[in-house]
Amino acid sequence: MTQLLFRADGNAQIGMGHVMRCLALADMLKGEFSMCFAITEPTPTVRKLIETVGLKVIALPGSADKVAFLMQIKKKDIVVMDGYSFDEAFQLAVRARAKKLVFIDDLIQGNQVADVVINHAGSIAESQYDAEDYTKFQLGPHYALLRPEFLRPEGFGAPPADGHIFVSLGGADPNNTSLTVLEAIRQVDATLPVHIVLGPFHPDQTTIESFKNQLPNLTILQNLTAEQMVDELQQCSLAITACSTIAYEVCAVNRPLIAVVTADNQNQIAQFLSEEKLALSVNFPTLLTRSIPVIALDKMIRLSIQSFQFSPEMVDETLANQRRFFDGHSPERFRELFQELSA
Repeated sequence: MTQLLFRADGNAQIGMGHVMRCLALADMLKGEFSMCFAITEPTPTVRKLIETVGLKVIALPGSADKVAFLMQIKKKDIVVMDGYSFDEAFQLAVRARAKKLVFIDDLIQGNQVADVVINHAGSIAESQYDAEDYTKFQLGPHYALLRPEFLRPEGFGAPPADGHIFVSLGGADPNNTSLTVLEAIRQVDATLPVHIVLGPFHPDQTTIESFKNQLPNLTILQNLTAEQMVDELQQCSLAITACSTIAYEVCAVNRPLIAVVTADNQNQIAQFLSEEKLALSVNFPTLLTRSIPVIALDKMIRLSIQSFQFSPEMVDETLANQRRFFDGHSPERFRELFQELSA
């Protein structure tokens, strides 16, 4: 059986996006291949997360991690990499040792030398890439890197009218944008029920806990399984998330979404969500180019919440647009792709 060897890192500095995309892909391919996951100095929490998906963890040293990883590659391995430190020279070294190289990208920078490039951001074209003649591309939400629990072709039903507001700003949230979002909700109505999911590397959970004094119906959640996340989203009437994979999870479950840019690498997804009207994207693009925002982020979020509250037509349009792009069939497409690569 062909082995899939995943390589990504996740920690408090860079967040968990790279790891989560790889784990979503691994989950979709479960049973088709044997799989390992190489990661630099994983914390116990991250190690457990990877092992829960059924992957063997290969812990790499903090120094010389690239050399250590190259030594792990076997000739029949398909290597899947996701990360910004894996430059063209390193990818060529990996490709020379492996059967095939798959690279998960979200920056569209540099010359692509992988056999396959996956970028699930919308509105991306092959012509935007510099690449080798042999490189193939799998682009857009039809290749959404989501865990299988979020991929239900028959759909998840309509959002409840009286559901809670779901909030999730990513695995790290280094700027504690979560607190800003909670303040915006308080400005709208302090009695609204809010369920916030904090990532494993949230920098200041104490401030979130103390905000219960201002939002009495605030529920704080952590370490949710994919099934629990789906349940939370199904029961919400509005979601406020980062413009990352979590925003795609909301779109897949088909719920009204306010998406907040929290890092530069989210620009492509933010633009797609905004242009195709799958979400209200706040602080994009104008605030990314201004050192002094015209309007504070909490007020922008407040206005977005009120837009959804007072415009059922906007909600209907958003949900219809989400269904056009997220059809729940990513697993079938990825299984076909990797079966071809392993042949």
